[in-house]
Amino acid sequence: MTTTPALDPGRAAALVDGLVADLAGADVPASVSAHRTLHRSRRAAALGPLVVPVSRMAGLLDALDADRASEPVDLVLVADRGLVEAAEARAVLLDDDRVALLGLHLTLPTDGPLGDSARLTLDSLDFALPAAVGVPAAPGWEQALDVLAEDGAEQALLALTSRGPSAEHVAEFVVACVRRGVSFAVVGAAASAFPGLLAATAAALDGREPAHVAAVLLADDPAVALAVLADADPRAVRRRLTSIGSSDAGGTLAHLVSLGLLAEAEA
Repeated sequence: MTTTPALDPGRAAALVDGLVADLAGADVPASVSAHRTLHRSRRAAALGPLVVPVSRMAGLLDALDADRASEPVDLVLVADRGLVEAAEARAVLLDDDRVALLGLHLTLPTDGPLGDSARLTLDSLDFALPAAVGVPAAPGWEQALDVLAEDGAEQALLALTSRGPSAEHVAEFVVACVRRGVSFAVVGAAASAFPGLLAATAAALDGREPAHVAAVLLADDPAVALAVLADADPRAVRRRLTSIGSSDAGGTLAHLVSLGLLAEAEA
């Protein structure tokens, strides 16, 4: 294994501050409870918002009704049932002091050119909420990023699943976002992928080509990513890569601790 000096604590803290978005599972009340526990833990500095699909609003409201905690839950909604239902959910939650509604995730439809879909989607957004626009790994994805860059108000979103996209596409996406000045979020990443995604963003900011960025992503040894991050500007990295969503936020926080990227707060 490559030997890599530990990252400077200040640099590491800036890299992971609020980085880990917590993707709610099917049991939303359990997810809310687990999120609150993590928020009170010594690893809370790297914890971002809870991300809940609109289709699970009933479970969210049940969880809020059953939970007497006074601190609001930082929340991002996923428009998995379209923008109309997302707007209705926003209206329900906007004045609910049990949540702090921070943003919206949506995905571009693929039934037409993605550039046109991006324009129509942005024209339809009237949420007064920051949006992360999912850009599918389909022909025309670069044109969709062009539209987001021209608009300048919203960020891109890349979804990772067990079936893809490939590391090569992820690298091309990261480089394309950086070169266009588009901020982006990632969802569905395994804990082991977090250092590589941060390092890939740093490499793209350093002007590296997609093949080099893909090699950083594919490296089995986390020391490769940590070596890249040791020389990176953490604030520049996080201006582009705003969050990474995990379905195992607790495990991800533990992994960041094990790599020296996250320091546990004093009890």
